[in-house]
Amino acid sequence: MKKLLLPLLFSIVGAFLFCPALAQSNKTLPEETIFIFGGDFNRKFVQYIKDLTYKQDPNICYLPTASADNQENIKYWETICKNIGIKPIILKVWVSSSPENKTFEEILQNTDAIVVGGGNTLNMMGIWKAQGIDTLLYNALKKGVILAGGSAGSICWFQNGVSDSRPVSLSLVNGLGYLPYSHCPHYSEEIREALYHQLIANHEIPAGFGCDELAGILFKNGKAVEFVSQSDKHHSYFVYNENGTVQTTEMKSRILINTDALSENDYTSLTVNKKIGELLISVDQIPPLAAYIAIQKKLRLDKKDINENERNRILNINIEKIFIYNHQLAGIINDAYINSLGYGLGYLYNCDGVWKSIGEDIGGATLFESEITFREKAKIIIERAEKQFITSD
Repeated sequence: MKKLLLPLLFSIVGAFLFCPALAQSNKTLPEETIFIFGGDFNRKFVQYIKDLTYKQDPNICYLPTASADNQENIKYWETICKNIGIKPIILKVWVSSSPENKTFEEILQNTDAIVVGGGNTLNMMGIWKAQGIDTLLYNALKKGVILAGGSAGSICWFQNGVSDSRPVSLSLVNGLGYLPYSHCPHYSEEIREALYHQLIANHEIPAGFGCDELAGILFKNGKAVEFVSQSDKHHSYFVYNENGTVQTTEMKSRILINTDALSENDYTSLTVNKKIGELLISVDQIPPLAAYIAIQKKLRLDKKDINENERNRILNINIEKIFIYNHQLAGIINDAYINSLGYGLGYLYNCDGVWKSIGEDIGGATLFESEITFREKAKIIIERAEKQFITSD
């Protein structure tokens, strides 16, 4: 059973909340920081970790142990590091020696944060213990180094969690126990949620946290202090056994948005909620919307070889919202891909008073995600449009 966040929640489950008085009494000790998320790492989560260091150019080390040091994952890590301005550091274990001829301890000793990738949790734990990396991670935590990760990289910090590390079916896997709870990443998957609830109901594991793919939790000194998400569709949950019944509480999350995105006051948002067929016969339209409908008619509906099914599909596409930034860029959200990829997001650029198409993109799984996409890409789209139309002129 799922509940919305209650005002009394913090008093009920106060054991996992941050206590300022305790922090004050231990102010001479380094703060123990762990950030976990339900899926694998991405740019926003790495940016969040960078921000936690309060450094412009922190040393953040990536451990791809769970994926057997997968080269594609490493390349993805290096790309993110380049995009957000940090030096990529990688600790590999699936080679006989380090290219830099450094020990694991030498690689980790000067890091500000350590990020663990997804993959096989059970194999990763076995390798870490055999190589002594578990001890190095514990020492790093006590030293004040930020520990982070998603999927296998989140289970590892807890007492135990639901994992697909073993063949055939999901099972329980033990972690390092730095956080005194259980954990279930990929929580939106029904089969994982069901097993997690069963284990808690049977008192096989302690209460803990479930995280959807794009949701994360920040822990300070073993207490959950902030819940974040990249979408209104992805959440974190506190799951516990109350008098023999499993209770699930959805936690209120702060939405993560790129620092260079438009602020909420930078643009205008208008609800349309009309099908293209309706808008074709409407005379009361703002200029960018009228231009968008005219473009759809010319490029798609007026095609000589269009069949009746395709024509009806286009006419029934619903225009949900329109965003306008600085009278220069418009974003049109439609449900053209809602059954497969999500909402479509068409862009139009105001070129000397004429609104011209600058392409279409996938907005997101929800209207909210689509609005975030517009906010984060608006300035990039404008730069692209300026280059395109200046070149064509």
